[in-house]
Amino acid sequence: MGFPLTPPNGTRAAIFKAYEAARSSYEPVGINVGDLGHECDRYLWLNFRRASPPEEIEGRKLRIFDTGDIEEKRILDDLRDIGCEIRDEQARVKFVGGHVRGKIDAKALGVPEAPKTVHIVECKSSNAKGFKELFTRGLKKGKPLHYAQCQIYMHGTGLTRALYVCVCKDDDDIFVQRVEYDAAYCLRLIARAERIIKSDDPPSRCQDKPTLPPCLWCRHKPVCFEDAWARKNCRTCLHSTAMTTSTEACWDCAKFSKPLTLAEQAAGCSSHLYIPSLVPGTQTDCDPDAHTVTYKLRNGETWVNGS
Repeated sequence: MGFPLTPPNGTRAAIFKAYEAARSSYEPVGINVGDLGHECDRYLWLNFRRASPPEEIEGRKLRIFDTGDIEEKRILDDLRDIGCEIRDEQARVKFVGGHVRGKIDAKALGVPEAPKTVHIVECKSSNAKGFKELFTRGLKKGKPLHYAQCQIYMHGTGLTRALYVCVCKDDDDIFVQRVEYDAAYCLRLIARAERIIKSDDPPSRCQDKPTLPPCLWCRHKPVCFEDAWARKNCRTCLHSTAMTTSTEACWDCAKFSKPLTLAEQAAGCSSHLYIPSLVPGTQTDCDPDAHTVTYKLRNGETWVNGS
């Protein structure tokens, strides 16, 4: 009689639990460059406003992320082995007052196709299906989020070429594509991010069918489609504003006329008033003196925010 392949409380489960225990609670300061090419403006806005609960990532996925970090180091070592000079690993880029931010994997000099040109290096790994998409459709259509990363990192560093390297997880094959800087594309992307960051209301959905991708698996689906309440924090409060006058991703509270630290943003306060479009209902009244806003909820109840 054989042993079960995946005992529910055995070594396998313990390993994944260890990954979960070691993971510190983290939410992006703003919009990650890796998300900037996402097709839905509303998704980016809800992320930025921290409207949904923090994503709970299981140990198996955390191990996948760790594998990605290992593969990145391996790719950079591969480039060194063929004579490339690797520099500026994990250099930061910031845009729109620091609310859009990311870290490049590295820069490389000595790429065989253009040895005198410094390239942004973007390291990725993919399963066989995604890897095939790269070969059949190219980076821009096969992995649009990755293409946007390459472009924005070039834009932020003043370089005009990127080297995209993706390893197939199934057979260790390697896809490599040099990417040319597209200034117009980058300016449109930055303008889009600025519009989202400065918007007081969530943009329109990318489509209105929650049973279809990308809405089907979106973590914001409960808030976006199902009348779930948004999280109560400074970023969902109508008193707060994302400031773009510095590069430090600052937020300001109009209620108390003060800047907000990241800890204060997460905690919120007793004077929290929801951004009206995040309330599952219709605003019917407001009282500036009492600092309250009244809504008729979609379930028929009357609710006074701030009471």
